[in-house]
Amino acid sequence: MEGVISYRPRMGKRKLENLVKNKLHYKSINQFIDHAVAQTLNEEFGHHPLAKKIADIVYRAVADHAELTFLKPTAEEAKEIEAIAERTARDGRGVSAKEVLRKHKK
Repeated sequence: MEGVISYRPRMGKRKLENLVKNKLHYKSINQFIDHAVAQTLNEEFGHHPLAKKIADIVYRAVADHAELTFLKPTAEEAKEIEAIAERTARDGRGVSAKEVLRKHKK
């Protein structure tokens, strides 16, 4: 071990410990902090520049040459879409399509 870094959580040590061990099921706070730090560093620095450049080239090629057409859904597809939208709105994860349309008509 190279050294120790002091960390003082805003929510308090006991509360963080309870959340990490009981809700997230990490073995220790250190395991949780190590995972959080590694994930953040990977998000910030983990993108390989060459891979990103290749992905951008492929994206541009697909966007330039792929013909996208929008089709009106069949009656069965429309019912399925509405059912998913309503279920999502009920779960609290979204707003129903009818409610959005009502807001924009005003």
